[in-house]
Amino acid sequence: MRSLRTGLAAFVAFLIEILAACSDPTTSVMQPPPPPPVSVQVAYCTGLEPAWVAFQDGDGAWTRAMPTTAHGRVTFAANLTSDRAGIATVTLSSGGLTSLHVLLGAPDELGIVGDTSPRFCGPPISKSLVGSVAGLDTNEFAIIRAGSEAQALGFPNIAFELHVVPPGPQDILATQVSPRGATDTIPKFILRRGVDLPDGATLPVLDFGSAEAFAPAVANISLTGSGDGASISTRLVTSGFNNTYGVVTGQDLGTVRPYFAIPEAQLLPGDLQVLNASGHGATPNSARSAARVFRAVQDYTIALGADVIAPTLTTVATAPTLRLRAQFVNQTEYGRLTSVTFQEDGTNTRLVIVSMTQDYALHSGGGYDLVVPELTGVAGFQPAWALSPTNSLRWAASRVGGTFGLGIDPVLFDGATQRGAFISDVLTP
Repeated sequence: MRSLRTGLAAFVAFLIEILAACSDPTTSVMQPPPPPPVSVQVAYCTGLEPAWVAFQDGDGAWTRAMPTTAHGRVTFAANLTSDRAGIATVTLSSGGLTSLHVLLGAPDELGIVGDTSPRFCGPPISKSLVGSVAGLDTNEFAIIRAGSEAQALGFPNIAFELHVVPPGPQDILATQVSPRGATDTIPKFILRRGVDLPDGATLPVLDFGSAEAFAPAVANISLTGSGDGASISTRLVTSGFNNTYGVVTGQDLGTVRPYFAIPEAQLLPGDLQVLNASGHGATPNSARSAARVFRAVQDYTIALGADVIAPTLTTVATAPTLRLRAQFVNQTEYGRLTSVTFQEDGTNTRLVIVSMTQDYALHSGGGYDLVVPELTGVAGFQPAWALSPTNSLRWAASRVGGTFGLGIDPVLFDGATQRGAFISDVLTP
């Protein structure tokens, strides 16, 4: 019995020590381990990479990243532990233009500043093709487009030249345009797939009277929002074509007008079309745009958003470089990305751009508060890339909303929408 009481007393004493340790505020409490670092890689096609790149992990110091090259791509990488981060890039252009772009976003959003788009990658080689059109009335003409930039006008009995055709298989879209008073109509399209001819070759005749030509699908577009109106255009996106087609028309807000599109039966899997509307805003030096991706041709409503509410601009510092702050109010229709650009003109033009995603704004707790960072202490950064004290700067603010992806060449999907707005003015820091 005595040994039992002795053992019980020892256990009670041990339990008291544990309870005392748990109640002692000075005792260390085990914390969950930090999340593992996230490897972020931002890739560019060789020849399109920036001259300088740095990353920021949360509120940490900016650190330069050095490139690695493999398989025709230049990649900048960083291991990040925070739920928000930044990337700063410097691009040098001809004529002395420098562009410093700072993107603040979630780690998985930083890649949107990269550029591996097939439209822009590869050697700067393009072809020119020669062609002719037939099946047009004397008052009609054709618009011939290929790739993402090539465009030519075709007239009866006159040859055309189609320049800046990318190498490799390309789709060629020819649009028959028939003037009808104040508007133009589109009687027929010709869509040739996978054309891959050598430089200087002659295309087979584009004959709108042949079985190759087909009539467009027609539906209505309703334009809503505020302001006066907008220009309406359509775009076709395929594996070998990414270009506007048809004719650009003007439309007043609150009205309904027909639009011409490629019939869905003529589309291949993965092909998409885009309705675009763009116009001036009510505020001076402002513009707005809206877009909708579709496959099936039907009636759609395109809604232009409000003008950008101008940010509050203040000076953070004038030395060692000029650092400015742009504070934006929340505009929920533009929730994807907010950017401010400062342009300094002199011997060389300098652009400094700060962009922030919605994810970063939510995690930072400070809303859309865009501040030009001080980068002169980061390895390799040159003060000539930053702003300097000056009497006048031009600034521009842009905001983007909708469900489009971000970046140079975002992946589109049926039903995706985008809404954007822009404003600019002059600032005296």
